[in-house]
Amino acid sequence: MNSPSGSRPTSRLSQLFLWIASGALVLMMLVVTGDVILRAAFNTPVRGAYDAVSILLLIMVAFGFAPVLANRGEIVIDILDEILGRRAVRVLASLAALLTMAVMLFFAWSAVDPARNAWRYGDRSLELGIPQWAMWAVLALGVLGILWAAFVQVLSYWREGSE
Repeated sequence: MNSPSGSRPTSRLSQLFLWIASGALVLMMLVVTGDVILRAAFNTPVRGAYDAVSILLLIMVAFGFAPVLANRGEIVIDILDEILGRRAVRVLASLAALLTMAVMLFFAWSAVDPARNAWRYGDRSLELGIPQWAMWAVLALGVLGILWAAFVQVLSYWREGSE
């Protein structure tokens, strides 16, 4: 299926999420590369590299998923497309997007207690001392983006069906 005809705000938000995820990936690579080089050359590792890579990985995954969904960039195996026909494929794709929303809502619900506990008890990361609740907040923003993208996908499939 082609990418959605999406409105400007949709593509702008998708682009923003993509830039955030890409920036996190680049920073993560720089931290790891710098850590390896400094450790090998000067026996001086980058302080906080473990925390930095963990946080950047969280940002990359949380913000990288939504643009893929919004642009219908998932890996699709189209074995049944010819057999079922265009309408049935649209229904299956809509169900997949709805299932994505359900799974993300489950993840969000499952994260509420650990996030609340991190806030309540003042948990911090091991090396840099970054509050754990901030990482849960990043995850929440990413999940909201994924929910938005899945919703956009469902709407686009339904629009295609009504045309």
